[in-house]
Amino acid sequence: MGPRIARCPASPSGADRIRRLLVLFSALLAAASPAAAQGRAFSIDRFAATIQINPDASLSVREAITYEFRGRHNGIYRTIPIREFRRGHERVLRVDNVHVFDESRQPLRTEVTRAGHYVEIKAWVPGAVNTTRTIAILYRVRRGLLGWDDSDELYWNVTGTEWEVPIRVAEAFIASPRAVPDDLVRSIAYTGLGGAAGNDYTEERAQNVITFRTTRPLRPREGLTVVVGWPRGYIARPSAWQEAGWFLGDNWPLGLPLLTLAMVLGVWGAYGRDPASNRSIKPEYEPPQDLVPAEAGALVGERAHPRDLVATLVDLAVRGYLHIEQVTTAFGDTDFLFKRLKPVADDPVLKPLEVFVLAKLFGADWDLNLRLLSEVKRDYDWTFPPIREEIYRTMVADRLFPVSPERVRTVWAGVGLVVAGAGVLELMAQPRWLAAFSWPLPAGVTGSGLVILGLSWLMPRRTLRGVRALVRVRGFQEFLERAEKDRLERMPADIVHRWLPWAIALGVTERWILNFEGLKVDPPAWYTGRDLWSLPAYHRDVSDFGGKAQEAVLTTRRSPGDAWSRGGGSSGGSSAGGMGGGGGGTF
Repeated sequence: MGPRIARCPASPSGADRIRRLLVLFSALLAAASPAAAQGRAFSIDRFAATIQINPDASLSVREAITYEFRGRHNGIYRTIPIREFRRGHERVLRVDNVHVFDESRQPLRTEVTRAGHYVEIKAWVPGAVNTTRTIAILYRVRRGLLGWDDSDELYWNVTGTEWEVPIRVAEAFIASPRAVPDDLVRSIAYTGLGGAAGNDYTEERAQNVITFRTTRPLRPREGLTVVVGWPRGYIARPSAWQEAGWFLGDNWPLGLPLLTLAMVLGVWGAYGRDPASNRSIKPEYEPPQDLVPAEAGALVGERAHPRDLVATLVDLAVRGYLHIEQVTTAFGDTDFLFKRLKPVADDPVLKPLEVFVLAKLFGADWDLNLRLLSEVKRDYDWTFPPIREEIYRTMVADRLFPVSPERVRTVWAGVGLVVAGAGVLELMAQPRWLAAFSWPLPAGVTGSGLVILGLSWLMPRRTLRGVRALVRVRGFQEFLERAEKDRLERMPADIVHRWLPWAIALGVTERWILNFEGLKVDPPAWYTGRDLWSLPAYHRDVSDFGGKAQEAVLTTRRSPGDAWSRGGGSSGGSSAGGMGGGGGGTF
């Protein structure tokens, strides 16, 4: 006989492998199916809650829950809602001193977490396999009572209405404050689904203890709620400071705007505040030689104004580049005619801002020498924004600002709008029932955005050169407002016209012109009016020109469709009401 050869089993084919995987997968699905899950379930035989109302208005709660375990369980969990929207703000329970024991009074391993609007108490129960166990959950509650003008009230959802299993018997033992006479204590209870006002219960009283007991089993998501009230004065109410602390703790997002304010002011102090200057403001008797009037006006308020454009036009006229004449149109309206007197191209004296303004007035090709102000208003749509940007560019080029103040404001305002918009969207995106409980966060975010938006005007900063120029401008503004007549008499006769553009830019036109009352002043060479020459008429014409010029550059033409588009207990009660409640389960 030849040698015996041990034969190895044949390797499974690809089809066999697939077949075995399918069998294994089917077995896993079967194990996870509802039919398999039926072997692991529980119900509640008895839910007994003892609530002691303490003199300091806190509650000592003991819940003895008898579970009937079917199958293998690791433990139980109990969820307790801690947030309620009442009296216009969110009210949050303080739940602490949590302990869990078994029926032998042995402490169980416990884990307490706060998840959203709930406190979850999780306890591991050894030997929870096809057995009945009674688990005692003890905890303290602060802010669990409602205080009215003449009474105090416990409005407590004993079992909660979030259990997915029936409760055969529910009981509540309420120990009212010992000092309260029994005849002054009022009580009622509710049973059923959330919002129901069933009365399937009995009530007994003995030695300041009120016992409520259901008279029928509670179906899944049904519960027992009790209301017990007594006259005010038998328990201590929280102080105003304590209530304020709780309110801020409950609604801490409302403090976000204050935090944002502190942060923005901190950023402003570090990066937005002007450099310190040791120079004090004193009268200056001539304007800064290296600035034009528009820069002076924008430097004071960190913002270009349409009157800065008016000042530029008058300044160019005073310096002989154009002439302004008041005319009457064929319809009897007042208009102003601009006449170009000098060539502008390649003029080394003019700043880019001034060339830009003249180009807007007479055309970039310099093909016009005459232009009515009404034509500017008719031909240009919203003329001022590009001129405003040119003013800022000129000031940055002259090192008065490190960056355009308008750009700084726009960035900060944009951030504020985004943050505020996020808060509004957060509130709108929430379900209506949840928005009532979560309004402080979107309100705080929205408020923070509004703080950033409101302080955006504060964020531009001047350079040290800009600060020093501002001191000189302020000093010159003081002189324009308060110039003494004896000093004006010693100045050149045309000084009222020469420095008029600066008075316009700094907003002191009337004060400057009327300072010359009683002095001999010749008519201006840069302007021709219709009325006889006088200082009041001069002031009136300058004001009229300034108003019409600002109106012209700020006008936006309407599209043809625009004309059409304008067109023509004490708190009431029910099951699941009040504080407390929730539900639970096993794991």
